[in-house]
Amino acid sequence: MDRKTYTQISLIILVLVIISYVYFAYFKSTKEIPLKTVNDDSTENILKGSDDLISDMSYFSEDNKGNRYEIFSEYGTINPDKSNLIFMEKVTAVVYLSNGQKVSIISKKAKYNDDNNDTSFIGLVKMIYGEHIINSEYLDLSFKNQTATLYDNVKYKSNLSNLSADKIFINFISKNTKIQMNDEKKKYFS
Repeated sequence: MDRKTYTQISLIILVLVIISYVYFAYFKSTKEIPLKTVNDDSTENILKGSDDLISDMSYFSEDNKGNRYEIFSEYGTINPDKSNLIFMEKVTAVVYLSNGQKVSIISKKAKYNDDNNDTSFIGLVKMIYGEHIINSEYLDLSFKNQTATLYDNVKYKSNLSNLSADKIFINFISKNTKIQMNDEKKKYFS
């Protein structure tokens, strides 16, 4: 056999060794995912065992008006009692409005309803809508109605102003925003 044949055989063996390594290192792994206990009562300790855990979850939806909704989660579970409710952790969501605007949402946890795309974001919620950045503890998003309600420890920041509030209601279609304080005496802007 000549040198060219030895080179080809060597390359084929090298490729087979690399494929075998990749297969056994990444696809044949039997590692278990470490579980975390969720302290929030509303999610009812959703991470019960590795059989219930789904990693890298994502859901996509589009309505007849051209609005799109995408939600991603590092891991989560499906509610055994109501299969349309999905409990997610380490969540990122994006709403692409038909008018070309984009709304980004990040939170620790979320409850996603697969039937109507309504989502309740829980814990260190951050919403970015154009030049507006709003942080809160909770955000209820209705994809169908194109509305968002942020509440508890709400901090709003834009190029023009900063403010604190107890609740902010946003209608993405009409662009109307309603800001509320629970205590009338605490109305202030910074």
